[in-house]
Amino acid sequence: MAIKNKIHKHRLDLLYLTFLTLAAGLTSLYLQQTHSLYAWSDWSFHVSRVEEIYQNLKSGQLFTYIATRTFSKTGVGSFLFYPYFFFYPWALLRFIASPVNAFYGWYLLMTLMTVYLSYFSMKRFSRECLPSLIFALLYTFTPYRIYLGTAVFGEFIAVTFLPLVFLGYYEVLFRDQKKWYYLAIGGALVAYAHLVSIMLILEFFLIIFLIKLFSGHGLELSRFLRLLLSGLICLVLILPIIVPFITDFLGQDVSSAKPGISYSISFFKLLFSSFGFGRGWKLSFYLLAFLALGWLWIKGTKDWIIYWLGIAAFTFATTILPWNLLSKTIFGEVQLTARYLSYCALFASALTAKYLALAIEKLPDKKRQAMIGFLPVIGLLTFGASMYLQVDVMKAHQPLASVQAGTQKLPQVAIKNADYHKLFNYRVVYGEYDYYPKQAHASSAKLQSIVKHYAYVNGQKQITSPISGANLLTYHLKLKKRSSVNLPALAYHNTSVIVNGEKIHHQISTRGTVLCQLSAGKNIISVSYQPASFYFWAIWLSLLAWLFLFFYIYYSPLLKKAP
Repeated sequence: MAIKNKIHKHRLDLLYLTFLTLAAGLTSLYLQQTHSLYAWSDWSFHVSRVEEIYQNLKSGQLFTYIATRTFSKTGVGSFLFYPYFFFYPWALLRFIASPVNAFYGWYLLMTLMTVYLSYFSMKRFSRECLPSLIFALLYTFTPYRIYLGTAVFGEFIAVTFLPLVFLGYYEVLFRDQKKWYYLAIGGALVAYAHLVSIMLILEFFLIIFLIKLFSGHGLELSRFLRLLLSGLICLVLILPIIVPFITDFLGQDVSSAKPGISYSISFFKLLFSSFGFGRGWKLSFYLLAFLALGWLWIKGTKDWIIYWLGIAAFTFATTILPWNLLSKTIFGEVQLTARYLSYCALFASALTAKYLALAIEKLPDKKRQAMIGFLPVIGLLTFGASMYLQVDVMKAHQPLASVQAGTQKLPQVAIKNADYHKLFNYRVVYGEYDYYPKQAHASSAKLQSIVKHYAYVNGQKQITSPISGANLLTYHLKLKKRSSVNLPALAYHNTSVIVNGEKIHHQISTRGTVLCQLSAGKNIISVSYQPASFYFWAIWLSLLAWLFLFFYIYYSPLLKKAP
């Protein structure tokens, strides 16, 4: 009997995963058939990073540290301080597909990863197939996640791994602590995508930890040690991300994204927008319905905790929380309060899936089968409603003008393959000046002088034309006499300058760029970034940690079965 049930569940897994694969494929195809890319919000920031990775891979360079072909060719460290690991598949697809199709191929990969991980996580949590299917559909096709997939790609990738992270935390604190590696792996994968999401995860972890601690159950020493172990392994896994912050950010007067709360949304605006068409900060109406009425069905302490976490996350996303008072605190690092909607969707989807599955299981066979077959349609309809207006705009081709590098900000426009190469002469919409040395932010004139490639020779302005290479900017200057030269290349702690084949000492100018003394005559100046040696040790340590996890996960069950 147990074997038959196991076979039946395997068949259901295969059927439901097929449903999810088709739903992911159809949504990606729905966007691809516009044959356009819609440039708005953070889209140009991330597509510029992908282009830089792609060009460097073409040059035979695996790692990217500074932007020398994009971001106005200033050598900004958008790669040092903002993870980019999950953009490699997108960049690799550029070798075999057009820019438009490469993006939608990557979008499909991320959506498939989301539905599969969501299904796996809920299956492990509930041990049932139907709630896993429903959860994967509700969570993957939450309108806020769909919105993230139009431009906010760092957070979009991080959301993929939230189910795994919280599953791992649940296992360590409440169930099978031997599954601690889910937490370590999930946390590392989120960190590889979006560091702000780590902060938000830790906020909810703290709330859950306090509930566990003060609910009368306490925390066993073995669970606490497994929690520490998962945290330690996670830190080793993300060492390549941490090291550049230690060597080139901390104490180096480098700016980051604008701190404080940039945007928030009122409770009623969030409520009403969730019933409308188009992309945006919103939840699906069925998740809202469960948040409003779920208390009628919820049973058990665990479900009540999840329910109130969902309510809390929805509240945090709105101006009900006095964000004006928190903006200058550590909580202000969230920047956009809508980020909490991903966590609201996670908790609400988990409970909606459980109780909807229980209701469906009570139906007669034919009605139950019909309802299960209709479930993927709910995901498709949600996606279509969230993207209908944008898709309609994307179908209208808007030619992109050719401009001089760094002179104009990219407009909000639908771009075809033919115009793709013109993108990178424009300044990105948001984030062009992120991770500049703070000296550059002293005035708009300093920022403009860098993106417009103004060098200063003994204080006299001179327009330069940098030659781009992999993590390398090269300038050709002919000087009449020995001169102090202020180049429009941003300077970091590990920036290296070579003049006519010899490495020289350089200083940091008052605008945060390379300042050096050059001899009269022809000068070929190469500005590059050379990571600290520990960076490469960090990569090896991280790879060893991944190997350790692989062998631990694979061999530990075999060792238990050994006589």
